[in-house]
Amino acid sequence: MNIYPLIEELLDKRPHLIDIFPRRVPQKADDRYFAAEKYFQQNRADLDRKLTNIILKLYCYYDMTAVTADNSVKDPDVSELVTLLYSCFSGGVGYVNILLPEHEILLTLNSDDLYMAVYNAQGEAAELISQLVSAEGLFFREAE
Repeated sequence: MNIYPLIEELLDKRPHLIDIFPRRVPQKADDRYFAAEKYFQQNRADLDRKLTNIILKLYCYYDMTAVTADNSVKDPDVSELVTLLYSCFSGGVGYVNILLPEHEILLTLNSDDLYMAVYNAQGEAAELISQLVSAEGLFFREAE
């Protein structure tokens, strides 16, 4: 099965975000968000662990295919998946797309982002993702 057309189709949908903020941060004249963002980027070990925990818990429920610019791995083993995620967090790979094919859900991680996008989250799978995100102290919200 060629998953790339499905990934392209899912990327056209409006995503939900797994984020450190419950809603979009408003622009302030002093640009304080950017100073906070810089801090979070330089101190992201806790966030990386939380995002990894969410993905590993989803892995227990659903089949997944991990896709980078160079490779795709169907149902990677846990150590392979964790290594790939941390390679993304450290900038070794620019992005990781994780496809949950049975629900046609796509999770995207970009190495510079402080959030994870979730495309086509609906029904029981969206509820499970929301619960896992909440358990990690993050927020699951529709992107603006």
